[in-house]
Amino acid sequence: MPEHVVVIVPAHNEAAEIEGCLRSILAAADAGASPGLSVRIIAVADDCTDSTLSIIDRVAADRPEVIPLVVPYGNVGRARNAAGQLALEWAAEGTRDPGAADLWLAFTDADSRVPTNWLISHLEHARRGADCVVGTVAPRSEPGNADLVSAWYSLHRLADDHDHVFGANLGIRGSVFAAVGGCPPDSVGEDGALVAAVTSAGRVVHRTDDCRVITSARLQGRCHGGFAAYLRDLVRDGHSERHLTVTSAREE
Repeated sequence: MPEHVVVIVPAHNEAAEIEGCLRSILAAADAGASPGLSVRIIAVADDCTDSTLSIIDRVAADRPEVIPLVVPYGNVGRARNAAGQLALEWAAEGTRDPGAADLWLAFTDADSRVPTNWLISHLEHARRGADCVVGTVAPRSEPGNADLVSAWYSLHRLADDHDHVFGANLGIRGSVFAAVGGCPPDSVGEDGALVAAVTSAGRVVHRTDDCRVITSARLQGRCHGGFAAYLRDLVRDGHSERHLTVTSAREE
């Protein structure tokens, strides 16, 4: 079972969301605390022009397990990979982590909130032999978006052995991450490509719904073709323009 966890959170102009995300991860880390287990959280400020980094720094001042990382990419795949490679470097150095085999990388998104059992679940599946955990995600219910959320649920089977891949709820053994060459440098679909690489390598992928992450239902996201774009398609496919107005009002 991994003895060291590094949680990776890419964030591009996420001032409105990043603190809530980090607080939820810290709560999950506290819930899963056990002797011999270390947890670090790399919050990646990727090409940010808002106050995202200063918020990360403020959280890190109180909780030193939160580690800010600044990158200039504006690309979620490259941001995830930069943090993953840093975690592998820590493992190789032997000063913070003894080895990649004992390392678990857990990924989520800055506009998401993980449940308190999130890391407990990932590590339990790793203990049972999973090399990669693919969890489920659901959009956050907010005033005015009930129909949109209902439509999303009608199109997604959220259960064990589901068919989805969400970067907001993904885990991988450090040694496997290294073996497949890290996270692909894609601005969208990098999560699916990473899981496909793990599958092609013949490693064990476990799909679960026991640690569902809740993510923003915003319609204007931080990358082209991502989750927000998918929700916009739901609006265009039959939801009123009212939902577009209400949900977009949350954006900066």
